[in-house]
Amino acid sequence: MADPATLTLIAKVAIAAATDKRTWKIIGVIIAALLTPLIMVVVIISLVSGAASHNNAALDLSFNGGAIPSQIPGEYADHIRDMRGSFSELDNAIEDINMELESGSLDEKRVKAIFYSLFFGANTLSMDGDDYSKFVDCFVSYETQYDKETDISSTITIPLTSLREIYSNLEITLKRAITDEDKANASEIYSRID
Repeated sequence: MADPATLTLIAKVAIAAATDKRTWKIIGVIIAALLTPLIMVVVIISLVSGAASHNNAALDLSFNGGAIPSQIPGEYADHIRDMRGSFSELDNAIEDINMELESGSLDEKRVKAIFYSLFFGANTLSMDGDDYSKFVDCFVSYETQYDKETDISSTITIPLTSLREIYSNLEITLKRAITDEDKANASEIYSRID
């Protein structure tokens, strides 16, 4: 056991340190340094959560309609309105293609999910009816069939099921690369919309 003089000296040093402002500043800096990463994680999670909430709302409002809440930023609301207008144009183009199909129909949800992933937030979404038809055309193939009995050739329209082929067609039509991120985003959107 320590002698009483040593204990007294330790107590005096501890009291002096506890009453010294520099000691408290050092302790405060150490605590701040230890808590800063935790605080940053909380702030980042909050920001990501807010962005995800806006993204989910934009997705739902674009695909399912409804009133656009006033708390959604104006630019975001404009993009939602653009998507709704584009979806209406896509519906017309899909309907035209579906009338040409021998059997089945296009996966309307897939067409719109890919369109959304490629164009939501685009500053210049200036497309006309022909552009929408060309976009939807990327989801089908055309084959010529020859009937030997009647000696007549006809072209049939077949929906594509290969995403690789669809994306290849889109790259040619849009004259741009479709990134893996675009594809993953389209897949995520496709799985989320009802």
